[in-house]
Amino acid sequence: MIVVCPSCQSRYRFDEAKLGDRTSAKTRCAKCGGAIEIENPVTAAPMPLEEPAAPTPAPAPVPAPAPAPAPEPAPPETTDESLRTVETPVQPPAKASNAGTETIAGGDAAKMGLLQLPTDKRFSLAVIQGSATGQIFQISKTRTLIGRSGSDINLEDPEASRQHAALEIIGDVAVLRDLDSTNGTWIDLERIEQYQLSNQQEFRIGTHVLMFIVTSVE
Repeated sequence: MIVVCPSCQSRYRFDEAKLGDRTSAKTRCAKCGGAIEIENPVTAAPMPLEEPAAPTPAPAPVPAPAPAPAPEPAPPETTDESLRTVETPVQPPAKASNAGTETIAGGDAAKMGLLQLPTDKRFSLAVIQGSATGQIFQISKTRTLIGRSGSDINLEDPEASRQHAALEIIGDVAVLRDLDSTNGTWIDLERIEQYQLSNQQEFRIGTHVLMFIVTSVE
């Protein structure tokens, strides 16, 4: 379904299946930050009126039926939280360290600088919206910090946290992680904690929109 920001008229694609049984949900516009209310088209549709049933003659008396067996207990009611889907990126396999039988998770290895980027691909982030529009940042490390200051990529954005998010690349898997930022990291209309990026995937930090780009090296 298509949702429209009432403030700036920006249009977005939204998967209504994520609403589940909820009648509506609210999110923020990626362009102007305005509130967008999304109504569930399934629950909002009016129910058709039923025509009154014609009266039926009273049935003839019948012998009392045998006692019915006790009904089985009803399953517990499914809450709205149980219907909510969460997109979780696939975690890469743990990498063996040089010390004995201990292992180090891929994300930890990236933080420690134990991994290298693939030699057959080049990774970059292009700014397509915000005050830094047009800038392209080449990714040279397996873990790149993005934020307002003190990061590998600094954005002059008052809505960005000092260290807002991290881009981790392990093999062919690129994961964007929010670092408990104040205003959040957004993919489309969803605030994410971590998300596996694909080529030309866009995400928003503060008032900036960045695109993740992967190119092959011949």
